[in-house]
Amino acid sequence: MTKQEFLERMRQALNGKVSSGLVMENLRYYEEYINVEIRKGRSEEEVLNELGDPRLLARTIAETSSETNGQTAEHADTGYGADGEYGRLSRTRQFFLKILFKIPMWGWLILLLVIVAVILSAVFSVISAVLPVLLPIVAVLFLVKVFRDWIN
Repeated sequence: MTKQEFLERMRQALNGKVSSGLVMENLRYYEEYINVEIRKGRSEEEVLNELGDPRLLARTIAETSSETNGQTAEHADTGYGADGEYGRLSRTRQFFLKILFKIPMWGWLILLLVIVAVILSAVFSVISAVLPVLLPIVAVLFLVKVFRDWIN
């Protein structure tokens, strides 16, 4: 079986059981997973054998989807490869990216203003802590320079 055959069988098994968005999300996930593993030096056949039957994976996805009321589970050990970690990290990253892209522009501006205020507050705190020490030193150096200039 090739990667395209695997993805087509999974698409057929998922159609009608889950939303089209979830079908596309899982197809993109598995395609990317297979591509990454091939880039690591594994053969396509080896990766597909590890993943197993796409119909079984589709059934697991559909069951997980119905258990979470149409929302994808954050991770599921069945069907995401032997190491499991790739799927969890990828899905978590996707979750946070979706949240970030939902923040409106005014939200980003407020966040930027808060960050700038915190940085300025930290800078002024350091300056106010160092100023009582630096001020007498600068005053003494100034008086020494004036005294030297007066003598010469």
